[in-house]
Amino acid sequence: MAHTHYIKKLLHIKDPNIYLSEVPVTREKKKDQEYLVVHGKLTYRPSCCKVCGVKNTSSQDLIKHGTKCSTLTLTHVNFQPVLLRLKKQRFLCKHCNSTFIAETSLVDRHCFISNLIKTTIAMELKETQSMTLIAQHLSVSPPTVIRVMRQVGETLEPNNQELPQHLSIDEFKSVKDVSGAMSFLFINASTHRLTDVVENRQLPYLLDYFMRYPVEARNKVKTVTMDMYSPYTQLVIDCFPYAKIIIDRFHIVQHMNRALNSERIKVMNELRYTRPRDYRKLKKQWKLVLKNEDDLDFSCYFTHRLYEGAVTEKMMADYLVQLDPKLECVYALFNQLKWALEHRNFKRFKSYLEESKKCTLPRKARTVLQTFEKHLEAIKNAFVYTLSNGPIEGMNNKIKNIKRSGYGYRNFYNLRARLLISYRLTTSNYQPRALYFEDEKAV
Repeated sequence: MAHTHYIKKLLHIKDPNIYLSEVPVTREKKKDQEYLVVHGKLTYRPSCCKVCGVKNTSSQDLIKHGTKCSTLTLTHVNFQPVLLRLKKQRFLCKHCNSTFIAETSLVDRHCFISNLIKTTIAMELKETQSMTLIAQHLSVSPPTVIRVMRQVGETLEPNNQELPQHLSIDEFKSVKDVSGAMSFLFINASTHRLTDVVENRQLPYLLDYFMRYPVEARNKVKTVTMDMYSPYTQLVIDCFPYAKIIIDRFHIVQHMNRALNSERIKVMNELRYTRPRDYRKLKKQWKLVLKNEDDLDFSCYFTHRLYEGAVTEKMMADYLVQLDPKLECVYALFNQLKWALEHRNFKRFKSYLEESKKCTLPRKARTVLQTFEKHLEAIKNAFVYTLSNGPIEGMNNKIKNIKRSGYGYRNFYNLRARLLISYRLTTSNYQPRALYFEDEKAV
């Protein structure tokens, strides 16, 4: 009948061997929820016996042998879950006296949840939401969502024979069972596509992992973008002999800002009881001290309750840093280094490092400069290549949101499967940048 045809199209039932009954839809209440129940029958003429393989040529080979009723979970209509009460045809083989049941593409064998629901679960797992919420939306159980997640995650396993030419590596806070509490992930720095998630970020574990890749694949890696974590440097030397190390520019600035902020706090605490007004200025206006000197506004005048008369951002920042000679020296030096980094001038950056040896600096600032000298060759590559750890830092932020939405994860492999679905199942329209700053300028 015509109305059953449209019902099948509405519920995405594409199997032509499923025939709906004359009164196809009824309602049932189950566990305080109302379901729409569709009634139908699955029958066809099998080509052969599923057990012995004999061809079905006449009634002397295969005959119909009753039905078996199955309740299948389908999609939602008007926010109501739909069940398919399906009578599956049974067949009897007269040659081997065995029986088998008719099969449909709507569900997998021995399964009562439709493939459409499983596909929807996989699509929902890409978003930042808890698995319990997904189960409630689709009227299935949370273990079903976990099972589908593990199955889809297995299909997205990375190829252990190839590696991207440009890698970006970082770590994130993992589950409690992981040794060291930190896990490791790496992506394709050019396309921003997740490659794999490794359980442990410790050097011996990472060496064992990357040594599984063929030598040819590891030799093709040209660059590795990372922070200044020393075990990663050793990892690149041992596993990727032809790769250049690129220190992420964000981490270079972050090291300087942390040392500068530490000196600001030190000066602020020294003035707490002797000059409370200056103490409040350093406490409330910490962003002005960390802001790049070139970005400070020097033309717009306004009044501020901590200052007398009209002031600008530049005037307030100059007043704050001149409260202590060491703070002023560190502020000037770090702003020079930031300027050189922003304008891709490595010669000036190196000359500022050399000049800093002539003056006395606080211990934390001196430690930062020594760290820069230690990784000077890798920092030089940051002035040449456009690659950065920005995309992988964004992934770390999403990982935190995924863990927070699900109130944490106990099993690392469940978390890994969720991450593979979130980042490898999606398609991106990202257009890769030029590899070198010089090429980007030319374009």
